Amino acid sequence: MKKAILFVPFWGQEGHIGNLRVDRFRRWLISDDYYVVIIKAGITGKINKTPWGVEITVKDPLGLYKDKKDNDNLTTHRKPNKLRRKLAYLLFNPDPGIVWSRLAAANSIVYEYVNDADFIMSSNPPESSHIGAWRLATRCGIPHIVDMRDGWLDEPLKPILRKSRIRRWLEARIERKILLNSVAIMVSSDVWKELLCNRIKDVRHKITTLTNGYPVTDKKYKFQSDYPETKNELLLVHGGKFTGSDPRRSPVALLEPLLSEIVGSDTVGAIKLIGSLSNDERQIINKYKDRFKENGWRIDCPGPLLRDELIELFYKANGLLLLSVTYAQIPGKLFEYIPAGRPIFVVTQSNSATWRVCEKLPQAFLLDLTKKKNISLTHDFISAAKQKTPIYEVPSQYSEEFLSKVMLDVISQAI
Repeated sequence: MKKAILFVPFWGQEGHIGNLRVDRFRRWLISDDYYVVIIKAGITGKINKTPWGVEITVKDPLGLYKDKKDNDNLTTHRKPNKLRRKLAYLLFNPDPGIVWSRLAAANSIVYEYVNDADFIMSSNPPESSHIGAWRLATRCGIPHIVDMRDGWLDEPLKPILRKSRIRRWLEARIERKILLNSVAIMVSSDVWKELLCNRIKDVRHKITTLTNGYPVTDKKYKFQSDYPETKNELLLVHGGKFTGSDPRRSPVALLEPLLSEIVGSDTVGAIKLIGSLSNDERQIINKYKDRFKENGWRIDCPGPLLRDELIELFYKANGLLLLSVTYAQIPGKLFEYIPAGRPIFVVTQSNSATWRVCEKLPQAFLLDLTKKKNISLTHDFISAAKQKTPIYEVPSQYSEEFLSKVMLDVISQAI
């Protein structure tokens, strides 16, 4: 029997966005008759056998990872501490998860399951997961496949890599060693691929772009042109965080260009900003509420929704709003937007990874992040939002069928 190892400490962590990508890998491997072993972190060590394989939880001594079930039993929660987090990243290279990663790589039970596997795959962030998987691969003599859900040295998420040349040099050495010793590398956008190839030319031949894809749920969503709350007005929806995920992401970048079209027009509607908002974000949005209200529009901030409820709302909306300030990353939200078949107002950097995907989508209306507004573009978006039925085809290259074939081809060629 074929056996695949997924080395992913964050698996099962409530609200962790990395679960979506790993769940796809798991399903695709199962469909290709692989016995799947997931190595994850948690409060206590345990083995959970399933119809498709096994989940091995290795105890995390630092308490960074807590299973959903464990979270439910907690009576108190440690509040995030910026100073503690900063110190932890200064002390541990490349991140505090390295403690768990090394322990998992040396675990005797893990070794028993990994020893006869066809390959091991790790996904980041955290980058320490690649180190643990590489150690296991070396110990067991099996191929290591690296999935870079985000970059490591390229457009890094960690502030320390943006500020410290010494730390960047240290992690660059680790990254290079791991990538050179891998049999295949998957990245989530063509821009990530370009950036990585420019830095480490020796890995160019083994890099494949595997984007994220459309959501797979048990529900069947259907476009509804008459949303109960807004039967006589347009509904525009933005799903996800703003500055909470990146300090450069401000609601202003979305609201200002929309306001330029709404002022003086006869169109009325509502803008729903779904997700957790900080106090600073709410203050910014509140300043716009009166300006929109004067022109027959309201801004609602109802808070976060369950994922299925949020996706259902995308299908009920007349138009969708997307803000992407990064150059290499493609927001996962875009792939949840596309199947709804509604027009998408996209504010992003020109020639960024998001721009390159969206410029091929007829439903996307692209605004360069460096420009304050584009009245004709915004007008065209609002006009498209008034259409009573979906008018856009859903491209196949982000579907389960297409993406699963890409990944399975990578594996078959690499091992």
